[in-house]
Amino acid sequence: MSTCRIAAVLLIICTVGFMSGTAGANSEYKENQLQNGVREMFEARALAIITGADPAPALTFYETSETLGLWAQIHERERLDYVQQWANKRGVHFTEAKSSLSIPWYRMEGNYAELLVNETLQLGYVYPGSPTVNRFGTGSRHWLKLVCRGSKWLILQDFYTDGLGDNFQVPNPTPADSAAVVGQLGKRPAAKNSTPVVFDREGAVRYADKYAGLAWGAGNDNSYNRNYRDFNDRGGDCANFVSQCLGDQDGGKMVMDDLWYYDRQENAGSQSWVRAESFGDWILYSGRGRRLARGTFSELNQPTSKFPGGAARELAPGDVIGYGETGYSRHLAIVVGTDSQGYPLVNAHNVDRYHCPWDMGYDKTTVFHLYQVND
Repeated sequence: MSTCRIAAVLLIICTVGFMSGTAGANSEYKENQLQNGVREMFEARALAIITGADPAPALTFYETSETLGLWAQIHERERLDYVQQWANKRGVHFTEAKSSLSIPWYRMEGNYAELLVNETLQLGYVYPGSPTVNRFGTGSRHWLKLVCRGSKWLILQDFYTDGLGDNFQVPNPTPADSAAVVGQLGKRPAAKNSTPVVFDREGAVRYADKYAGLAWGAGNDNSYNRNYRDFNDRGGDCANFVSQCLGDQDGGKMVMDDLWYYDRQENAGSQSWVRAESFGDWILYSGRGRRLARGTFSELNQPTSKFPGGAARELAPGDVIGYGETGYSRHLAIVVGTDSQGYPLVNAHNVDRYHCPWDMGYDKTTVFHLYQVND
């Protein structure tokens, strides 16, 4: 592998808040061994993302004689294959992968360990002939179960949702066939408001960047806004996050109404605030926005007579993308800008994303809903 395609991989293990059922020097040795084992696992995963890298080292950290361990390995192999396919089809090369870890809790018993691991992942890609590195981030929360075989920790279970290869429609998503840059570049909308201000696009983007959670690049110490309930354990936080970006007074300042609101006394949002499909209906029928276009990636990325640069390139920072089926959205993300070639970037929750390419992780059959928010 040439040096220009080798990533520097930074793994930071945070031991604050650890719990252990053993004590003494032997316990400390096992803790260090466990930390090193987890570090090596995620280091190998990060290196395998680099375009053209060999995935084999990353796939050796699984106990495949156990069903869940085998499933975890299959998922990782499919995930890495998806990323390589995506880069190849979009005409880019991944050149950087940097991963930071925190382990807020774990327990050990003999040769077995159970952990909660939070990963903050930074990735960088380039277009051929361009020196500009386009960096974006994701964040993932892992529930790991490990077993120590000899001196090596192996994965018995790894439950998590990932921003690089998960899709709610198919178990093994395949990226659509199309380069990121198709035809002319089209316009590059800026997050600027005309007067009078009904929706503060710049504010919405600042809010989205601040509260993008575990994703690399996010502010607020990689934490959500604690003034709102986290709905990740209640079906997902994506619509709640987009609604915050649009409606919070530190964000887009969009005025709430009888259908779209957050009740601070109840610490809960309306259906249109917290559910992606309900938000899609509300943004259309309330007059707060319109559906610019709807279709698969190939349909929205291709130049047409109506959209010479492709419909997706008509989106401005502060607009919203829905992901799902023809009739409705099952996931939402907010547009925050473009990369060096005008490719739209989004922020989202579950999975936490920061300036991530807008189609990353989704299948060729996914239907995207492009919502333009009215200024």
